[in-house]
Amino acid sequence: MGILPKIIKGAKTIIHSDTLKYVTAPLKKEPALLSFAPKGEVVYKIGQSGVRQFRIKPDITMPVRPETLHFNRPAFPIQGKLLTDGNELQLGELGNISLRLADKYKKAETAAAKEIREVFEGFDFAVRAKGANSVYSKLKRMIPKLNKTVKTDEDARQIIQDAIGGRIQLKDLTQKDILETLNTIKIEGKNLTTAEKNLVQRLFKGEKLAAAEMETAQKLAQPVKIALAEKQTEPVVKQFILSNLKDALNRNITTFEKLEKAGISKDIIQELKTNPNVKPLRMTEINNYKGQNGVAYFSDRQIREFEKMQFATGEKIDIITCSENIDLSKYGIEELPKNAQDAIKASGYTTGQINVILSDGSLAEIQIRGSGNFAEYEHLAYDATLEKNTLGEIFNDFKAAIKQISKKDMPEYNKYKSDCYDYYRDLELGIIRPKPKLPEKFDKILSEESMKHLHDLNEADQAEKMKGFIPHIEADTAGTEFII
Repeated sequence: MGILPKIIKGAKTIIHSDTLKYVTAPLKKEPALLSFAPKGEVVYKIGQSGVRQFRIKPDITMPVRPETLHFNRPAFPIQGKLLTDGNELQLGELGNISLRLADKYKKAETAAAKEIREVFEGFDFAVRAKGANSVYSKLKRMIPKLNKTVKTDEDARQIIQDAIGGRIQLKDLTQKDILETLNTIKIEGKNLTTAEKNLVQRLFKGEKLAAAEMETAQKLAQPVKIALAEKQTEPVVKQFILSNLKDALNRNITTFEKLEKAGISKDIIQELKTNPNVKPLRMTEINNYKGQNGVAYFSDRQIREFEKMQFATGEKIDIITCSENIDLSKYGIEELPKNAQDAIKASGYTTGQINVILSDGSLAEIQIRGSGNFAEYEHLAYDATLEKNTLGEIFNDFKAAIKQISKKDMPEYNKYKSDCYDYYRDLELGIIRPKPKLPEKFDKILSEESMKHLHDLNEADQAEKMKGFIPHIEADTAGTEFII
């Protein structure tokens, strides 16, 4: 048996076993692996480089080096420039790291789901570990961007950070919720008149309004939408605050006296004192993303509550948000502070994201959304723009159409996507309005309807192909050459 069959056989043993094998002894330096020729000067046959393609999904592969897959760190430092240059050995070692990290993440998934379920009992939620392909794509993009050198798997893990992804789906609001909000909201210190309530209700039902009526209704609409959004998210915001303060009390970094001085509500303090079922969960970051004209999931008032929580515990939480009181059309995004700029997404991407530290020390990102699923398939455009290794052959025409959008036209396409996010966000709040239409200048394959169609086709196609599929290393045709 030659060296290649031995390598492939050994690699299959590693990958098909329940756990990856690791070594802890120091690695011996191998000059042949550590000396890289300038790009284009040396041609390595695939059998010489030791790099193979690992088919992680039916239509997606990533490079790996089977003979070093069992290590607990890369055989040599992974450098951003070499990744950008397409160095086969570097990409193969990056694939190895991705498989090892994904294996660890998967093993932590069950415990993570149990812990999050206990914290958010009664909420509609799902938990999923980050997969190898997602890990690989993020590392390949971020190592050069951050100008990092990865010497250990831990270095890579620090770049990935969120090993576990959770999602809480909020309940959509109803006409009853809208009416309750209209009856209780105060705008500039005043309750709405009966005529104003009627105008807003007609606007939210999609009825035709005269020009003067429309002007009045639109002035009132935004503050009412913000109040509706706050009504929708209040239960989950309260739970995050309760759990974070419970964690801080358990770690003895705060006291009930400090909570009172920080202005934490009496209801929260009383529940912490009397409810033994509040489970601890430590927050580290809040991202309140929305489009330029969108409605965020967390209101300014709720952000202030998170800030009080920081003051009460003495632990800083990074908060990315843009105040709902800023008129972006008047001042422009470029005039905002950096954290506010980061909160405004050109594509209109709208979600609340909170990073937490689980009891085993791993980091989880919990997304808060309503029922609108546009984000599930809008990411196709995002992935295609970044040329991420996540889209199979079914998306080839879509990827080609994305590439054909000129730099001049991209803002208009982003506005269309942002309008789609706002449309579905309104539906979550019980508001009806016309669906945005793709501008005629763009290929129809780029429409929201087409993205959903492609997403659904791919989901069905992948489900069929996954029947009996086992991730595996593919042997390359003898003599195949890679220029590095």
